[in-house]
Amino acid sequence: MAAKGELLEAADKAVALYHVVYAHEGFEDAAQALFKLVQLAQERCPGKPRKLFLDIEAHRNSHGGFDADMSELQKDFLMAFLARFLTEIHCPLGHVANSKPQDDDVPAALTVSPES
Repeated sequence: MAAKGELLEAADKAVALYHVVYAHEGFEDAAQALFKLVQLAQERCPGKPRKLFLDIEAHRNSHGGFDADMSELQKDFLMAFLARFLTEIHCPLGHVANSKPQDDDVPAALTVSPES
């Protein structure tokens, strides 16, 4: 099993990015870690297709669904923002393949603004 936040290169086809969000981590910690992982992949393997695999430990609400932080991470951060820098996302809420070419112009930094 890969360590938290690891790049796993698969020949010349793609780079697998693997991350685990642990119970003690919140949205901002996880978002920054995922963003840095994408940056690292672009730096080490420029232009190579990136496939993200995400696991989440705990972070469940009383109904068994994900808590607000991890719902936001998967829906709003991964699907609405980070997806453009990836070819595929595999996360607990599902699998998504990017229908557009992967954007390799990864910003230098990620700023997470608190909700109003």
